[in-house]
Amino acid sequence: MAILGAALLLQPAFSNAEPKDDLIASLEQLSTQGNAEATYHLGMAYHTGSGVSADRVKALAMFREAAEAGDPLASYKLGCYYDGQGGALVEDDLDLALNYKLVAAEAGYALAQQDVAGLYARRGQMDEAVGWLERAVEQGWPQALATYASIHNGADGIEPDPVKTSAYFRLFIQRQGENSNQAQWLREFESGMSEGDKKRADDIVRSYTPAPTQITLDALSGQSAAMKLVEREL
Repeated sequence: MAILGAALLLQPAFSNAEPKDDLIASLEQLSTQGNAEATYHLGMAYHTGSGVSADRVKALAMFREAAEAGDPLASYKLGCYYDGQGGALVEDDLDLALNYKLVAAEAGYALAQQDVAGLYARRGQMDEAVGWLERAVEQGWPQALATYASIHNGADGIEPDPVKTSAYFRLFIQRQGENSNQAQWLREFESGMSEGDKKRADDIVRSYTPAPTQITLDALSGQSAAMKLVEREL
């Protein structure tokens, strides 16, 4: 299992599907009125080429405008551009990436929390990394669960903990759908655990209830988040 791996390739708000009706025009109207969330959604449309021609220059400009106006998901995407998505538009800058992603992480976005954990880990700041990773774990973010299990199976600065490795990898498998190789690895790992540790792992799994924040749910809700904004504001 990877240790504090890269972010999941998930795109909040817009996909490549064609937006319904006049969604783009409505978002443009709201954006010109200073609505930061609408500007963020437009940035996603240009980022993914959904309803408009893909244009990373426009997307970056819109993410920057929306972030400056206080939209946390725009800050996250701006951080992604400085963390490798920017291509030739911006130079990679992990300090800026962390600063921008922290805005979304502090607002409660699980993917940002996972990314921030990874950025802190790359700096060797493992206490901060684990703390942010645990926030994403609390929300049930699948890759955070896998990473949390992994670091407790062996990572610099982290004391090995077979109970956490077992429990959180099991939770990851439950949310991702069982993979035969992963399930086999877990069976072999748990075969070396004491009965007491197995019971403690069972207790963690049994009592675990993910609590995703509203911003995480909004970010993963597809175009419906943009449509709800338009319905609310126009």
